[in-house]
Amino acid sequence: MALRLARREPSFHGQFVASAGLLLEASRALTSALASERKGRAEAVALLRDLEQRHDEVRHEIVRLAASAFVTPFARADIHALSIGLDECMDFMASSGDLLDLFSLTDLPKGVGKQVEILGRMAEITVRAMPTLIGQRAAGDFVVEINRLENEADRVHRRLLAKVLDASPKELPAMLRIRAVVDELEKAANAFETVAHVVEGMTLEEF
Repeated sequence: MALRLARREPSFHGQFVASAGLLLEASRALTSALASERKGRAEAVALLRDLEQRHDEVRHEIVRLAASAFVTPFARADIHALSIGLDECMDFMASSGDLLDLFSLTDLPKGVGKQVEILGRMAEITVRAMPTLIGQRAAGDFVVEINRLENEADRVHRRLLAKVLDASPKELPAMLRIRAVVDELEKAANAFETVAHVVEGMTLEEF
């Protein structure tokens, strides 16, 4: 679908591809933040903040193009919804890294790493999808895989919540800080699924 955008309005295509690329960079920075010690984590979080700012600039350009173009390749509301969905993916990944740094969290449950791994896979699929979604089948494959990953993320999230709720009173303060990160990572996975749903809706309108 994004390639269809390119045939009609190359500037839109370029901006959406750039947006997806920044999400992939953010997923890698988040992985680094999770694995690093204090100094390395601070550097990774600073990179996440920079990527978030750059992504905001891309989204603003998409909105500007949609507002100024005489004819748009898709409905302006759909273009806006897709730009917002991609931006929320970035925002939740950036805030997750920020919380990791603010809380100085170490010795995290393995499930947190799994959450970040799933987000990385979602970002990779989104990057691959943007230039190749040229029909219903291609869009369908993207949506199905993102939905599958989001279901996997849900299962990991539920198990992490169970671990938090099983904490002893002594462990509770640390577990509540971990839960804040866990919940933010879950919101990021949900945001990727929202992007897939927007793409699905745009494709259905096109055919």
